[in-house]
Amino acid sequence: MRLLGRIPVLGPFLVELLAPHTVVYRRHGDREDRVRRLRAQGLAMLTIVTGLAYLLWLVGVIDWNHPLIGGAFLGAEIGCLGLFVLASTGAWRMRFKPVVAPMALKAVPTDILITVCGEPLSVVTRTLEAALAVRWPGIKTVYVLDDKGSDEVEALSARLGAVYVSRAKDGAGNKDYKAGNLNYGLARARGEYVMTLDADQVPEPDILERMAPYLTIPRTAFVQSRQSFLVPEGDPFYCQDLVFYNTLQPAFDAHDMVLSCGSGVLYRREALDENGGFATWNLVEDLTTSYELHSRGWKSIYYPYPLAAGLAPDTVWGVYKQRGQWAFDTMRLFFWRNPLVQHGLAWQKRINYFIIGYSYITAGFIAPLFYLIPIWTYVTGHTVLTGREIDFALWRTLYFLTMTLAMRWLFRHHEPGKQFQMLVGLFPIYAANTIRALFYPRSKPGYTVNNQKPARRKRAWPPVVALTPQLALLLANAIGPFYALFMHTTSPRIVAANACVSAMAIWSLSHVCIAALDRHSWQRERDPVTFYALPARHS
Repeated sequence: MRLLGRIPVLGPFLVELLAPHTVVYRRHGDREDRVRRLRAQGLAMLTIVTGLAYLLWLVGVIDWNHPLIGGAFLGAEIGCLGLFVLASTGAWRMRFKPVVAPMALKAVPTDILITVCGEPLSVVTRTLEAALAVRWPGIKTVYVLDDKGSDEVEALSARLGAVYVSRAKDGAGNKDYKAGNLNYGLARARGEYVMTLDADQVPEPDILERMAPYLTIPRTAFVQSRQSFLVPEGDPFYCQDLVFYNTLQPAFDAHDMVLSCGSGVLYRREALDENGGFATWNLVEDLTTSYELHSRGWKSIYYPYPLAAGLAPDTVWGVYKQRGQWAFDTMRLFFWRNPLVQHGLAWQKRINYFIIGYSYITAGFIAPLFYLIPIWTYVTGHTVLTGREIDFALWRTLYFLTMTLAMRWLFRHHEPGKQFQMLVGLFPIYAANTIRALFYPRSKPGYTVNNQKPARRKRAWPPVVALTPQLALLLANAIGPFYALFMHTTSPRIVAANACVSAMAIWSLSHVCIAALDRHSWQRERDPVTFYALPARHS
């Protein structure tokens, strides 16, 4: 068993499966997670084997009289399997933590930096009150970094006892946006630990006490808490993203490379100083700062419990802006500072960073191919396969079922289907920002914060305008089979086979469309108006 355990990936799985009594579980939660982990790993390997067998079969049955369409279809299938392989490797093992850290904290001087850029005063007030109420046994200083130079925010800071810093009032401009604002505040702060909070992120009173002990671990650059957001009932746009926060971040944690999310994160000042401050190369600092710190050999740790609550987009236009920004920053790194060639990153860290960018390529360009090919068949009467539609349905169903089960267990039942629907349903914004990133190898475009209060209320375009590409594909896949049968463009057998693919396309795209067009209702305690009107918790 000792020799078997040395086989990469497969060895530890077989040892834990066949001889669990020989395994010493040293990490918190590992023993309790054993059954789920083995089931997920086994299903992932079965999916990979099934997928490879399906691809080998597929090569021989594609109709190469249509090389462009046939090649695109095969390439899309290879690309999707590749993403699954990378994602399952990244989520192979997770690191769990108790609510209370097992090590003692160091009561060093600590600063809380709150970035403000035109958010409503009620939002800033609630966040500032909560930050001042955060418990800490050492010296704690709260800084309000106001890039709009608001007299109201300055007066609020003075009244509550926070340090007010404003580049705008100092005449220092607003270069590098949020990252520049943070660096301007960092130059005036003196704490050994630095917590960053967005203006809408209301922290819990014990946020520092619960996160700071992990910074006593050598070479730990930062600790990221789990993000929590105010969302309408049912979280229609999947802003809580439980797959990312409850599975991928703990999986990244197992490789000491958790991603900073920009708020609710506690940094070691020494790491930021070595890095030259917060990264300014991208639009926002979080992903790129993580990337640069990890490239310098620093570690990061995930605290998998929510310790702050903030705003999330509740309209499709807000979602487009937020997710588009994430995609743009990620793809700039992917194209111009690719992790596969980034100096200083360990191989697993390279793969994990690569996965993030590759997922946007898959969502923006690969997934839509599956929605377009049935339409091509309905209109032209041609087919991708050489008359093997029934065999294709059997192979593809088996492959789909194994992948579905594997994702369910890999992602700990945190609605991977809903996460998939949001990922592929936003393909227009991911495709657009992937292409956009190609044009910014050095400079970067302008930037505005997501929850900024507009200077003048402008009437937004109706959501249906944002959904034009999705609705066009959805309707074409819904009407296409009837068109083909009525116009006799191809045989009913081929129509039926492609209708199955169209049904999958309709399911994939429908969630974003429904979420965007529906009227959302709020639970009272999660309604932003109510939430930010409440006084901060003091305990």
